[in-house]
Amino acid sequence: MSNIKINIRDLKKKFGDKDVLKDINLKIYESESLAIIGESGSGKSVLTKCITGLLDYNSGQIIFDNSYDLKKINKEEKIKHISKFGVLFQNAALFDSLTVKENISFSRQFSEKVEILQEVGIDDSILELFPSDISVSMQKRVGLARAILAQPEILVFDEPTTGLDPIMSDQINKLIRKLVTKNKLTTITITHDMESVYEFADKVAFINKGAINWYGDVNELDKTKNKVLINFINGET
Repeated sequence: MSNIKINIRDLKKKFGDKDVLKDINLKIYESESLAIIGESGSGKSVLTKCITGLLDYNSGQIIFDNSYDLKKINKEEKIKHISKFGVLFQNAALFDSLTVKENISFSRQFSEKVEILQEVGIDDSILELFPSDISVSMQKRVGLARAILAQPEILVFDEPTTGLDPIMSDQINKLIRKLVTKNKLTTITITHDMESVYEFADKVAFINKGAINWYGDVNELDKTKNKVLINFINGET
């Protein structure tokens, strides 16, 4: 079994008097692809922001590599911690005033990026274009290339197929799976898209009302008798 990359214990998060995360216990293993699913407002994004260090939590532990507790590190160590993550945002979060080439080259020399550009399907012909000149699907590819080229220990995907048609969604899902497998990356994906889950997740955590309602292997999803999860998968309330 792989080493535990992230160990979350009894995690609680409040906004005012509202309990957003309730006693979250979760282990994420090295080179594992975890999908976090659940309805809007269930706590998925809050949990991910706590893991990345972008949001403080009230109590509990988030332990990385069995070496440090996120809540106990200082400011400099937290900056180092945040740099371990690469993120593909829901809207790709590209810089509008920079060309595709400049967006990708934001942290490294462009010469280092040729191979990854080919892998994600970015053609030389779009390098001098601006984000507004390319399709949403291609913007996702540019964002993915930039995230991977930062050489993160952990990749976070925030609704990677939002805004894409089914064909483009399938292409992005397969591309993510290929890159994750090849580079043996630890990944966390927030998604409503069950096709994404089945395509590249190893494990699935279903969050309902701030708590983990179900956790298991992706191939166990279709066997579950959990009615709340079944309703979510089927798009029912």
